[in-house]
Amino acid sequence: MLFDFAPVGYYISDLKGSFIDGNIEAEKITGYKKEELINKSFLKLGLLSKKDIAKAAKLLARNLIGQPTGPDEFTLIKKDGSKVITEISTYPIRINNSTYVLGVARDINEKKQAEENLKIAKMQAEKSALRALAADSAKSEFLANMSHEIRTPMNAIIGFSEILREQVTNPDYIKYIDTIITSGNTLLGLINDILDLSKIEAGKMDFQYRPVDPNALFGDIVKIFDVKIKDRGLKLITDIDDKLPSYLMLDEVRIRQILFNLVGNAVKFTDKGYIELKVKGVFYPDRSKIDLIFSVKDTGIRISEEDKKIIFDAFKQSMRQNVKKYGGTGLGLAITKKLVELMNGEITVESTVGKGSIFKVKIKEVSVASIDLSLEEKKLVGEDVVFYNQKVLIVDDIESNRLLLRELLNIYGLKVLEAENGKEAIKMAESKNPDIILMDLRMPVMDGYEAIKILKNNSRLKAIPIIVLTASAMKSSEDDIKKINCDSYIRKPVKRFELISELKKYLDFTIKGEVKEKLPEKKISESSVVKQTSGANVKLTEILNMLEGEISNKYIRIKKEFILNDIEDFAKEMLDFGKKYNLNIIIDWSSKLGNQAANFDLENLAFTINEFENILDKFKEVKGSDVIGK
Repeated sequence: MLFDFAPVGYYISDLKGSFIDGNIEAEKITGYKKEELINKSFLKLGLLSKKDIAKAAKLLARNLIGQPTGPDEFTLIKKDGSKVITEISTYPIRINNSTYVLGVARDINEKKQAEENLKIAKMQAEKSALRALAADSAKSEFLANMSHEIRTPMNAIIGFSEILREQVTNPDYIKYIDTIITSGNTLLGLINDILDLSKIEAGKMDFQYRPVDPNALFGDIVKIFDVKIKDRGLKLITDIDDKLPSYLMLDEVRIRQILFNLVGNAVKFTDKGYIELKVKGVFYPDRSKIDLIFSVKDTGIRISEEDKKIIFDAFKQSMRQNVKKYGGTGLGLAITKKLVELMNGEITVESTVGKGSIFKVKIKEVSVASIDLSLEEKKLVGEDVVFYNQKVLIVDDIESNRLLLRELLNIYGLKVLEAENGKEAIKMAESKNPDIILMDLRMPVMDGYEAIKILKNNSRLKAIPIIVLTASAMKSSEDDIKKINCDSYIRKPVKRFELISELKKYLDFTIKGEVKEKLPEKKISESSVVKQTSGANVKLTEILNMLEGEISNKYIRIKKEFILNDIEDFAKEMLDFGKKYNLNIIIDWSSKLGNQAANFDLENLAFTINEFENILDKFKEVKGSDVIGK
């Protein structure tokens, strides 16, 4: 036969399926010699399995009318009884004015086995992935719970210690309290390190890039460590490039974390000599970006070549580190390296006997920003705030948490109401009408999630600002919080500065020594439309027509596209609109919107844009009045 040595089986049969000829590969596939195949059909030889007989008959019928078939899969039963999976194609051919069938058969046993192996491997991989996902989920849940359970008592320990620190005068007692605060913050730092490492490993570490003054940032680090360095008899040397841009787009929190780790380690491992912080920027040709390069040098203990190989590994400490003397967990540098790399950077270490060590960090392609921070915000940071006699509802099932907040808030002249769960909070809000609510999330009877949902769906209470207090530090928990309709959130342990900064956004206050009050920025009280539009003498219908017409159309487009330049333009238009009709609600909102857009404050910007709908609702609520602010 012409195809005797072809790598596939060829055979010729009549239209009844009887073999007339075949090649060597056809013999291998069937297990029969050519002479055993001649004049015998597939059926007679028992080559076809029962499930394939009907299929073969249909294919022969197509050959009878001159149509080719295949490739089709058949399981053939060989002479020795073994099975072989085969792909067969058939073609009608003419020989001596008679029609025959040319068959092409391929042994696909290995192919099918490979497919089956791949399928099994895929299933095993999917199972492994599911197990890994379940393990990761369990780990995240454990860390979230651990964080919550540890942060909750730490909230009381650190908070009350800080209050006591201001009231105690006995030097010995002050020293004891300082030790408690330091130890509490150390434990909190360890928790944060473990959580940070977990977030990085899970790919859930988020970065918040904002305009940051690098000179102020590095200057703060110097101030923080200056006293400690001098107390150890060391010298602090700084070399900060005076050509650094005024503002850079950085995640200030993470850069500080890196610097704290590097400078902190340098101080810890240096007994004599100096610590040097060096900073410089290398501009790109168009001067829109720089490579930010900083290094921390010390004259402390040398790092061996062996230690250099593991110094950035988690939970590993170098041989130079006497744990009893220096402490530590071996997490700081591991986290530092991962943070640097995630910010498009690199970190290296050099160490020489008698000269100490130097850690160099290079953050590449840092964008230059020309935006200054709000002058008003700068003015208020660190000032003594006095709130008016406003009511704050604290909702927390743990007495020590409520007591801490009560003591803090009383200092600032605020009236405090308390509830132990969400159900009590709703009753208290209905009867006492607080100016703001501080809400815990994990509580018995009714948790904070459900309570917030009910409060925000209540037409009379929905305007009350709600700040969530959470002991969780996991990203998934933050995402859940953002989905509920709260106004802001603070992570426990609650820091006084953070709490007061948030309260200033929603409550009236003055700065000691000043008379001018700062009006609430975020939420609008029930009667604020009337109060804040006093003297406008403009019909509400006229204003509503404009707000619900062209302005609403622009708002919908702006919200959907979220283009910063367009948002700034829209804010300017709304500011002009507010000034034209003397609408302080609109003026305050548009000013804030414009500032946030200009300062790339994307996180708060999304909240502020949505406030337009609340403002519109307030105008609609007083639509029955003929004139606003009569």
